[in-house]
Amino acid sequence: MIETLAELNRVLLAVQELSGNEQTASIEAVIDYCKGTVIEARMPKHEMNISFAEQIGLLTTVGTEVRLTPEGINFIELNPSTQYDLSELQKKLLLRMCYLHGPLRQQARAILKEFSPALDSEALRWSVFDSSPFPNEWAAEHLRQLGLLHRRDDGWEVNGEYAKTVSVFLDEGIGFSEEKLREYLKEKEEVGRLGEAIVKEYEMWRLSELGYAVEARCVRGISNVRVNAGYDIESFNGASPAMVYDRFIEVKGAKARQLRFFWSDNEISIARRLGKQYWIYFQGSIDVKNGIARDEPIMLQDPANSILGDNRFKNSPQGLIVESHITGKPRKI
Repeated sequence: MIETLAELNRVLLAVQELSGNEQTASIEAVIDYCKGTVIEARMPKHEMNISFAEQIGLLTTVGTEVRLTPEGINFIELNPSTQYDLSELQKKLLLRMCYLHGPLRQQARAILKEFSPALDSEALRWSVFDSSPFPNEWAAEHLRQLGLLHRRDDGWEVNGEYAKTVSVFLDEGIGFSEEKLREYLKEKEEVGRLGEAIVKEYEMWRLSELGYAVEARCVRGISNVRVNAGYDIESFNGASPAMVYDRFIEVKGAKARQLRFFWSDNEISIARRLGKQYWIYFQGSIDVKNGIARDEPIMLQDPANSILGDNRFKNSPQGLIVESHITGKPRKI
């Protein structure tokens, strides 16, 4: 198992640096690139680090090639100084999305359930003298690197700021098995791909209904070409004699009808830059089995202003989760 979580930055930054127009890099080139930088005399097993990054959803490999996932791109965005140590935001994201939720939830739970309230305080502690051995020592070390645990002379203690978080986590139950989690992530990816296809078809229909047949045929999806573009589809507002794209669409797909989606820092930045040319199409009520959606997409123009400045939309404290009771109209096509 990976020893130092900060190695994730070394691997992901190497992939980002080496990726060309195809947005992929060879695994061999990434390993050689990582070997060229020695950090604190560390020479880790880079193959293991790549495998771990794939396990937690930051990379995906196809044969001998590797690419950043959208989650991997978002992870790098939380490290704007491109330092090799994990930023505080990266630590919080890993802790919540990989250990308290996600693929390493069971390992974290196996560690944390062994903690108990201390006799002299409300702190949660594990002692070598009166506690069962940890099933996975590496998991405790990971939680230490992420700031949830710290070592004591006689064992471990949950950092005070996370005491309530751990209590709630242990009350939640076991949750997804690794197999169920893979099924969930696969389903989520299918919803995203299908949402983009449905929105592209809808956008072509919209332009055709307006009488712009040529523009309709030139609508194109770019998410497989420019992973970090900040939007998925290039289209037109209407007639475009020079065929210059002037509508840039970020697609958010979901099975549910009500509007709810994750909005990344990169997407918000692009939305601000493109202003009224930038749209979010929320495609709800997606039926994966039948490959259809029962509602029209909710179309939000200039979301940097229309969302962030509209009290109909509720944002999380981090400003990343957007939700509302708004639903799309039943589809006409």
